[in-house]
Amino acid sequence: MSNNGQDDEANLSRSPSNASQTRLNAFKSIWRNNKGVFLILLAQATGSTMDAIVRFLQQGGHGMHPFQVIFARMSITALLSTIYMWHTKVPDFPLGAPAVRGWLILRALAGFFGLFCLYYSVHYLPLAEATVFRFLVPIITAWACSVFLGQSFSRTEFLAGVIALLGVVIIAHPAAIFGRVDDDIKVPHQPNKIDQVSAGQRLLAIFVSVIGVLGASAAYTLIRVIGSRAHALISVNYFALISTFGSAGALIVLPGMKFTMPNGAREWLLLSLLGILGFVLQFLLTAGLQLDRTSKATSMLYTGILFALAFDWAIWGVFPGFWSCVGGVVVIASTLWSALQKSKGASQSAVTKKEVVDEESALLGAQTEGNEDAARAGATRESA
Repeated sequence: MSNNGQDDEANLSRSPSNASQTRLNAFKSIWRNNKGVFLILLAQATGSTMDAIVRFLQQGGHGMHPFQVIFARMSITALLSTIYMWHTKVPDFPLGAPAVRGWLILRALAGFFGLFCLYYSVHYLPLAEATVFRFLVPIITAWACSVFLGQSFSRTEFLAGVIALLGVVIIAHPAAIFGRVDDDIKVPHQPNKIDQVSAGQRLLAIFVSVIGVLGASAAYTLIRVIGSRAHALISVNYFALISTFGSAGALIVLPGMKFTMPNGAREWLLLSLLGILGFVLQFLLTAGLQLDRTSKATSMLYTGILFALAFDWAIWGVFPGFWSCVGGVVVIASTLWSALQKSKGASQSAVTKKEVVDEESALLGAQTEGNEDAARAGATRESA
């Protein structure tokens, strides 16, 4: 009896530890099987955090011009990427092969233009609304590649593009088509004064967003032209350096613009964090998309809109109006439908064709068929 009692006590003492070990093993298994998905989810949270920082720096305190925000972010990104390429001995560092330097400069200029348009629109649009426009980039990039590079552009992609553009019109809901409507959605928080923009400012921001989409699409079309002739980090570095010098030049030369010193330690910290997060974002997306190329991973790219909505509500107390929500759903649904169709085709072709991927091509648009989702991810997030 005494031995049985001791065994029972030992079993009871071991059972809690066994249960905790089982839970730990279950968590480890979930992480191991979905590591790519979690990294993509973290990347979307990082990107939305950057958007929120940009909006605060432009609207909070005495306000910073978009060119100044670009200068702060890209100067840090350029420094970090240069150090990384030097340390890892990237081929043709720092300028790339002579045959593609002109293309690299054009790609960087197009990216710089798209980035400025994005940051300008964030000043007048809620984060969620500004984020929606990025989902137009993959479809327009696919169309541009079909026109200029002879790549395929399916009827599914064309139909998705038309539906997405219809979504943009719904978001704008111009009075000439919809009439004068009051589509505000009431939320518990009261919107800040900085969010009270005129109808003209809002329409201009939407127009600039669409122009920025064209710039980002041009950048990704040029990435396809460059292909594997330049390491992807060299392309990132060109983009960062030209954005740094271009924004600095604009602040110095253009009338009415000047460099505004950060107001206190908080703004200095946010500017530094913006540059660091921009570099971290590159690796999170790259690692996530290399680990998981399924439609599940592709779908996670669209969670960025949820993070943007959360920031809008928690920080500024705003929420997109009814028509903005309807248009956003239309844009996201159409591009997600196109992405999932592409993902099916890529998974089928991967059975008979082995891909060779470098460490950054998953983010910046590799040229193999199996990397369609990766190019789509880069297009929707690099302009962030």
